[in-house]
Amino acid sequence: MGTFCSVNKGSESDDNDDKGSEGSPSHNSHGMPPRQPKMTAGNHKTSPLAQNPPWDFRFQFQDNMAHSASDRANPNEAQAKAREAQANEILTHMRGADEAIYTKKSLSPSQHFLGVRDILQDTRLFHVAAMVPKGAHLHLHFNSTLLPGVLLGYAKDMPNMYIWSDHQLLNDSDFRNCKLEFSLRNLEQVQADMEKNVSISMQEKLQYAKSLPTGDAKNRAYDKLGPNIFSSTYKHGRKDKKQEVEEMRYQYFRTLWDEKTRGNCDEWLISKLTFSKEEVDSFFADGDDIDLEGESDTERTPTQVKAVPRIPVPPAVNGGPFNEQDWVTLTRQNISSSKYRRNRISARKAWRAFNGRTKMMKGLFNYETAFRRYTRKCLEEFVKDNVQYAEIRPNFMQTNQILYDDAQSKIDNFGTMQLIIEEYEKFMKDIGDMGDDGKIIDDKNHRPTFSGMKVIYCTPRSFNRDAVRKALDECVVMKKKWPDYIAGFDLVGEEAFSKPHPLEYFRGDFENFQTRCKKDGIDIPFLFHCGETPDDLEGNLETALKLESKRIGHGYALPEKPQVLQEMKNKNICVETCPISNMVLGLAQTMGEHSMYRLLEENMHCAVSSDNGTLFNSTLSHDFYEVMAGHRKINLYGWKQLARWSIEHSCLSPEERGRMLREWELRWQDFVNAFAEASGSGSQLASVAELEKVRERVEERRLSKLRNVTGHGNTTK
Repeated sequence: MGTFCSVNKGSESDDNDDKGSEGSPSHNSHGMPPRQPKMTAGNHKTSPLAQNPPWDFRFQFQDNMAHSASDRANPNEAQAKAREAQANEILTHMRGADEAIYTKKSLSPSQHFLGVRDILQDTRLFHVAAMVPKGAHLHLHFNSTLLPGVLLGYAKDMPNMYIWSDHQLLNDSDFRNCKLEFSLRNLEQVQADMEKNVSISMQEKLQYAKSLPTGDAKNRAYDKLGPNIFSSTYKHGRKDKKQEVEEMRYQYFRTLWDEKTRGNCDEWLISKLTFSKEEVDSFFADGDDIDLEGESDTERTPTQVKAVPRIPVPPAVNGGPFNEQDWVTLTRQNISSSKYRRNRISARKAWRAFNGRTKMMKGLFNYETAFRRYTRKCLEEFVKDNVQYAEIRPNFMQTNQILYDDAQSKIDNFGTMQLIIEEYEKFMKDIGDMGDDGKIIDDKNHRPTFSGMKVIYCTPRSFNRDAVRKALDECVVMKKKWPDYIAGFDLVGEEAFSKPHPLEYFRGDFENFQTRCKKDGIDIPFLFHCGETPDDLEGNLETALKLESKRIGHGYALPEKPQVLQEMKNKNICVETCPISNMVLGLAQTMGEHSMYRLLEENMHCAVSSDNGTLFNSTLSHDFYEVMAGHRKINLYGWKQLARWSIEHSCLSPEERGRMLREWELRWQDFVNAFAEASGSGSQLASVAELEKVRERVEERRLSKLRNVTGHGNTTK
């Protein structure tokens, strides 16, 4: 099987072309960023950053980008810089025109995403954001990447997809408050079980159902013998509480759906899967206090994991081994007096709702047909959203393995990885970016449609040490088997106290993992989720720093720890910032108060990501929009630098990175030229419809390739 970074060089390729922008003070010859600049004067190690009000921030990183040497791929540097300045000025005028749309509705562009989503879709700025070459998408959970209707649409085609609820669906309250789950089942087994339990009064109907040949008619006959969610006799509850819950065939559920009374079934299901503004407002509402150490709703260690030999944990920074009880006592004490306790309550409410939605997602995603179709669709959507490269985060664990379509057996983690690679390579060959030999085409005359994808091995932080050690071992084996596809390792899940576990709990295992990788001559960087709280009283940012994490996911609390921030800058660590996710999950009530602007004021390298776009009904274009909408001083040069940082801090090899940067520079020039030429200024600003035509024109080469192999249109909203 071919690998991602093996290269099939064209006859006219230039080995020297993989250098970075040598003339630019922002980048070295390999396209990697230099050591990040020192923090601005006046900041103190013991106090939070950004004492100035947000509107007084100065984003030096944008000035650096504006005054740096132009992209070397453009022979006329002065003209390119002038055109970029013109495009930036036009964008400023467009933002002013867009604000009038919000003002008419007594709203602001920097308000919570879910409060303005429908409005922003019709703004000029959003349509420009959709055009922007975004570089690399570095933080996205694979099972919640696409817009919410995709998996629900796949499920309609599966005769053995089942649905269940913790409510009988009888009245408005039931429909509003119910939680739903899905899973594939083996039809023959389900029908055999029904035969054992059918009542005497239903025997005639049973004999009729048994007499029918396998197929839709037989399934419908058995449906009438089984449970009905819309009935007062339906047995409902929660399986995680060991309650008896009946499962209804999904196609039968849709047949009985009362569209006249309840509206469109798909729209209702999407509303159950995604967050609403009203729901998010309730997270921030005062008065509804909750227990921050209440009932757990996290993924637990699977019982079938076999213990592996225990390895002594090295001394912690305080001179002794990590003592979880001491950590619990200290963290609980710090939270009780924290000025961010209210924020933590908001986030806990949000995560409780989030975890319920991931349970609904799980069964819709975890079967072979959906997984293959979803992988292909993700790749297509990356291209449509002008993403060149992605590092996806699938969950690898025994309790989350993929079912074969007959639901009789499961595909293990290695089989899951194989499915991803097969679908990726097929896609790359279909669009002409990979040869039949499985090698990426590297010819200076070839303009790639997509530059590649790698996988970050993820497993839940709530698992115990034995399970995490098993995951680390499996990650090493995968890296050796697929060296060009495994990008790094991460622990995922809610990190706020009292959810298990802090990174420090596993530090000895992580250090042993690093020693093993070094001994085996393999590179598997840590890419840890950390600081996804308002203040990181859990200490995960410090542990990620000790473990030399290449990037950190979210890093929302990083400005609260200036010394850690400075040390991360010194080590060239990048923050994968997820603006919309942080708003929806209770950390920021508006984009204007998001902590990323404090990071950017300090020239901390960041890469914009969407995290769980399915649940937020968003794409990466929406997150890019939010970055600019949240602060008046962010401009075109800010977008440009954020896109470049995403490439520079990716897990690509120097050769891969150089190849991708060359293509990105060409895309950026195409975007700026087309936008500046067609957009006008002042009262002549291009309309949304005209911007769409600009987008179609500048992206025709790429999207025509995609249409040729998919038959789909060229935009996705």
